[in-house]
Amino acid sequence: MNRSFGAFVFAFLVTFAAPCRADVVRPPSPSEELNTLLMHSTFLIVGPKRANDKQQTFGSIFAMALPKEGSPNEGILILITAAHVLNDIGGDEATVVVRRKNGDGMYQAFDAKIKIRKSGAPLYVTHPTADVAVMYGNLPDDVPMTGVIPAMLAADARLDDIEVHPGDEIGVLGFPLAATAPGGFPILRSGRIASYPVTPAKNVKGVLVDLFLYPGNSGGPAYFTFVHRVYKKQVHLGVEQGILGLVIQESRSNIPEFKDKPLNLGVIVPAVFIKETIDLLIKDTTGAIKPYP
Repeated sequence: MNRSFGAFVFAFLVTFAAPCRADVVRPPSPSEELNTLLMHSTFLIVGPKRANDKQQTFGSIFAMALPKEGSPNEGILILITAAHVLNDIGGDEATVVVRRKNGDGMYQAFDAKIKIRKSGAPLYVTHPTADVAVMYGNLPDDVPMTGVIPAMLAADARLDDIEVHPGDEIGVLGFPLAATAPGGFPILRSGRIASYPVTPAKNVKGVLVDLFLYPGNSGGPAYFTFVHRVYKKQVHLGVEQGILGLVIQESRSNIPEFKDKPLNLGVIVPAVFIKETIDLLIKDTTGAIKPYP
């Protein structure tokens, strides 16, 4: 049985034993620890480069929940990744490597098939100018799922308010060269913001992070968790956290003779472009993409 879109819930209690259908759980709270929430909602996605081809391509994809009107404890599952990750997969299906919790408290990875096209037509929307894709999702019920919501996407006002700047440490979750941590979890890497300015995102278009990336990192979330942060000339006790954006590529030199030399810099698409792509999915009027296909 698969988790249908309407039945996806804000499952912030990620330690429940599988199989379990968490129909009623508490809604998101600012005190929730974002590292673990995103660890549970980020997955490896794999598919053939062309339909019926044995050669595989791969990337990272992460889940969010659209708040469901009239039902504060439920949400609609959406999957977010870099547009090129889905575009590079041939055929109508992709494999998402998900996880279930065993009785001994450990996690076991297993494959779940998702539809990314119907008769060759994409079931996802892409941003017109940014490398972002969003689609409705359907994953097995026994996958311990988090309830990260679009409100956690850090807009310009949020970044400016807490004075996000070069030198701030950013976490990135993904699957470099399709490698996974035990249990099929993503691998967390971190680096510092290496470009300026960070806002306005619409003009900046991409934030550089001092971090060496590999194929497979594309599509993973980039986020921040600042403890007792200093901004506005004083210390603010507590945790400031949010999603900065998603990984799309590693940066290369603009000089032709050096284009193959790694710069150890990753490019992050700002969260505002994720939000705009989600809005495109919700407002789709073509009839091709529906929340309940």
